[in-house]
Amino acid sequence: MLEMVKLLYQVAVFVTSLGVTVTGWSMYPTLVAGEYVLFDRLAYIRHSPKRGDMVLARGLLDGRKAVIKRVVGVSGDTVKLNKGVLTVNDVFLEEAFFSEGQGEWSLRQDECFLLGDALDMSTDSRFFGPVSQRAIKARAWLVCWPLSRWRRLDIE
Repeated sequence: MLEMVKLLYQVAVFVTSLGVTVTGWSMYPTLVAGEYVLFDRLAYIRHSPKRGDMVLARGLLDGRKAVIKRVVGVSGDTVKLNKGVLTVNDVFLEEAFFSEGQGEWSLRQDECFLLGDALDMSTDSRFFGPVSQRAIKARAWLVCWPLSRWRRLDIE
């Protein structure tokens, strides 16, 4: 029975997925401009975004334009940027060196801190601040074009 429920959920995710073509380089090397990515719109109906999720958010830049970013901080976290080093709850993130942005953010209930994977090419929470979970619309789960780069992105 549990296997049937999982299968039905996966079918529902596929049918309701939102497809987006990547237009920038802020998520490089994870995502490359021109790739077509499917986003799971059901992911956050029952659960909140988690650290590490790659998400689609709307209403942060230029009105309706969607952005793809990674969740690095969630409700209750303290995110600090100082001299090009990023820490979350005083834990150093080794891959997070960058040249711009400095500050400290204590995330309130239902807030996330979003960063691009290519920090020097990303406009993200360093510039527009913490993001309401309401702005996060879906979680990336599949790169389906070009076929040579087809792969799953979520690890569940």
